[in-house]
Amino acid sequence: MGREIIVHDSPKAPVSESIRLLRTNLEFMCGNKKNQILLFTSAAPGDGKSWVTANLAIAYAQSGKNVLLVDADLRKGRQHKIFSKFNRSGFSDYIKSMSDEIVADNDVHEEILMKSMLNTEVGNLFLITSGTVPPNPTELLNSKYIDSFLDLVKDNFDVIIFDMPPVSIVADSLVLCKKVDYVVLVAAAEETKKDVLINAQKSIKQVNGKIAGIVFNKMPIAKRKDYVKYYSHYADDSLPSVTSKDVSKTTSNIKRRRTRS
Repeated sequence: MGREIIVHDSPKAPVSESIRLLRTNLEFMCGNKKNQILLFTSAAPGDGKSWVTANLAIAYAQSGKNVLLVDADLRKGRQHKIFSKFNRSGFSDYIKSMSDEIVADNDVHEEILMKSMLNTEVGNLFLITSGTVPPNPTELLNSKYIDSFLDLVKDNFDVIIFDMPPVSIVADSLVLCKKVDYVVLVAAAEETKKDVLINAQKSIKQVNGKIAGIVFNKMPIAKRKDYVKYYSHYADDSLPSVTSKDVSKTTSNIKRRRTRS
């Protein structure tokens, strides 16, 4: 089985260009904001959100930005596998250490953070793996120390990207939605049910999350246009962008952001 970091291994592949176009669209939406914080989740398990998240993080790093990819899927994190890293100590361990740490010294907190941060083979890209599976993932992610974490990393990174669990399964993603600039929802073509996608959108909006758009993953070439039209009919019409790509055949199609007056 080949490696999943296609944007790094095959930068000229059509699917790599698709990911770069997704990056450009997100940069446009974020405007001139100095620090961009993005959260990737999916409507259902198996939609491919970890693959999309990893490759987008690489694309941002290739553009010269300092990027931190945080695997906040504390139940079934995959980023350590994608980047061939050990998962001995990660995001869950960092948050727990922060809660156990009685010293309110930023230097101490930063030292704890550095121990969780891993270099990758991609320049400018750093990774925090998911870490030890905790007994209370949702409560841990809802901790006040998440704000302290964001304050620390915003001083050192241009882009912070969270890889989160599916919205339809657990509430983990929802507790962080309002703390990020935009939420990107990943859906699998011909697999994600329309009612699951619609409910995922509603759940995110109910917690005041800003949805940047939908990434349509695993899209067959012959059905790209029909599938986008089909989902556009059932998806929330207020979404500002729709993106689609086909992983298996490394080809893609981007439906650019539709600006509204």
